[in-house]
Amino acid sequence: MTDKISVIMPALNAGRFIAPALRSLLREPGVDLDIIVVDDGSTDDTAAIVGQLAAAYPCIRLIAGPQRGVSSARNAGLAAVPPDSGYITFLDADDHSATNRIGRQLQVLNDNADIEFVIGLVQFFEEIDEETSRVIEGSRTVTVAGVQLAAALFRRSVFDRLGSFDEELRQGEDTDFFMRLLETRTPYILETAVAVFYRRHSTNMTNDTAQKRRGFVDALRKSLNRRRAGGGSMEIGDLFKRRGSAEEVFQS
Repeated sequence: MTDKISVIMPALNAGRFIAPALRSLLREPGVDLDIIVVDDGSTDDTAAIVGQLAAAYPCIRLIAGPQRGVSSARNAGLAAVPPDSGYITFLDADDHSATNRIGRQLQVLNDNADIEFVIGLVQFFEEIDEETSRVIEGSRTVTVAGVQLAAALFRRSVFDRLGSFDEELRQGEDTDFFMRLLETRTPYILETAVAVFYRRHSTNMTNDTAQKRRGFVDALRKSLNRRRAGGGSMEIGDLFKRRGSAEEVFQS
């Protein structure tokens, strides 16, 4: 296993935010990144912006296809992970990765051979310096521990064992995946440092509260069915407790 890390970024009409999101990854010091942007049928300038950055930074790759949804886009990214990547993480095209979070989490995994993923905190924000990934002082923020793919660094073996994302789910595919992690008692470490800055804006998918709740219920139903079939149980732990309340702060 090598220390190369593949970062999967689904993108749909993300031209407004995707360049700062990618630059937040490029500022990561001392790590070997393979950044896979999956354009999920964008009709804006997303592909052109990514293409310009990829010309300057060969670690960025663009996969383009028809719009099939975020689960399918994540799976296309997983399928494109090269054989020499030993680790996988994610970043949405409108968020920022905290500087040095990937290197920090890589060190945690290298120091703990029995741990399969490490996950940090999520800081919801409204205003950020797009060039430095520093939240603007005085703007509203909430910091929580919660299920967020971009807050975690996984060993590649996690996906070899559990497989890809459930494409039946329009939302909640990340919740479903974390439930599968907990159902299989995948060992992890929960950090106390911010790993990702999660942008709150008018076009967030999670602004559709009814659809978000349906996604969670669908993921929970699938988890219950798996556990009934297999006779297993699941310890929720701290990952599902606070994200919903944090999002509600920004909807008030």
